[in-house]
Amino acid sequence: MVTEEADGAGALRSVDRGRALRRWLDIAIGLILLVLVAVGALRWVDSTAYPVVVLQTTGPFVVVGLGLLTVATLLLRRWWMLLPVVAALAVAATVAAPAFRETTSPKADRDLTVMAANVWIGSANAEQLMDAVRYHSVDVLVLTEATPAMLRRLDEAGASDYFTGREGVARAGTSTGTMVLSRYPVSVRDAGADPGREHTTSVQPELDVTTRRGTVRLKAVHPLAPVQGDTDEWRAGLRALQTWVRATARDEPVVVAGDFNADFGHPGFRDLADGLVDAQRADGQGWVRTWPFAGRRLPAYVQLDHLLSGGLTVVDAGQVAYNHADHAAVWATYALPRR
Repeated sequence: MVTEEADGAGALRSVDRGRALRRWLDIAIGLILLVLVAVGALRWVDSTAYPVVVLQTTGPFVVVGLGLLTVATLLLRRWWMLLPVVAALAVAATVAAPAFRETTSPKADRDLTVMAANVWIGSANAEQLMDAVRYHSVDVLVLTEATPAMLRRLDEAGASDYFTGREGVARAGTSTGTMVLSRYPVSVRDAGADPGREHTTSVQPELDVTTRRGTVRLKAVHPLAPVQGDTDEWRAGLRALQTWVRATARDEPVVVAGDFNADFGHPGFRDLADGLVDAQRADGQGWVRTWPFAGRRLPAYVQLDHLLSGGLTVVDAGQVAYNHADHAAVWATYALPRR
C-alpha cells in the first residue's frame, strides 16, 4: 500500500513538472514572438529615434527568427501557440515577398548601365572597381565619398580612357564628394551643393545623360548617415529627395542612384521610393546586402545602396564587392522607352 501511494505521488509530481515545463515553454515562445513582432512593427513607425532607426534595418532577421520559432513550436508540439506564430510569419513573409518577385525584362534592349559605388573616402581598390565597370559594360558610374586621389587611381586603372565625361566634386579627406563618370555626354542641371536645400553635406548633382536612345535625368545621392545625433537631418535629407522625385516630370526617364543610407525598413525611404523601381528588387534578388563590408565586425546585412528608376525598364541588376570599401556597388541595365 505504501509503495502504491509513493508511486502515485511520484506520478503526480511528474505530471506537475511536465505541466510547469509546458507553461514555461509557452511563456518563452510568447515572449520571443512579442519581441520579434515588436521589432518588425517598427517598420511602420516613422521616427528619428536612433534605436528605432537601427532596428528598422533588421527586418530580414525578424523573418528568419519567426521561421525558426515556427519550427521550434512544431518540434515542441505547442499547438495552441502555433497559430499566432504562423500568423506573424505569414505577415512578415507577405512584407518580404516583393523583394523576391522578379519583374525584369531580360530580352529588352540594353541601352544604359548605371553603377553606384561608395568608395569609402577614396580608399576603395580602383583596379577592382574598373574591372567591374568593364565586365558589366557600365555607361555611368556614380561615385560617392569621391576624393581627388581616388579619381587619380581610377584614371591610372583606365577610367580616363573608358569614360569621356565627368561631373561633380571630389573632396579630399571627407565623405562629402560625389562624382559622376560617363561614357555618354552629360550636362549639369543642378550642382546639388546647397546643404540647406539638400539637407546633406554631400554633393548631390543632377545631370542629363544623353544616350543614343534619348536623355535620362540622373540624380546622384548621398544623404547623411543616421548616426546618433544626426537622425533628424538624415530624415530631412530623405524628405528633400522625396520632394525632388515628386517634382520631377513623369514623362521623362529618371534614375536616382547612390548611397541612400537607408533601406526599405525605413518609412522615409519607402516614401521616397514610392512610384519608382528599385533595380535589385525588380531582379527578385531578395535579401540584398551592401553594407557593412571591410573592417566591420558585423557581416553585411542591409541594403543602403540603391538604383531607383522611373520611365525605364530594368533589364538586369546586381552587386559587386571590392576591397578597401565598406559598401558593395550596385549596378543595373536599363532599356529606354521606344519613341
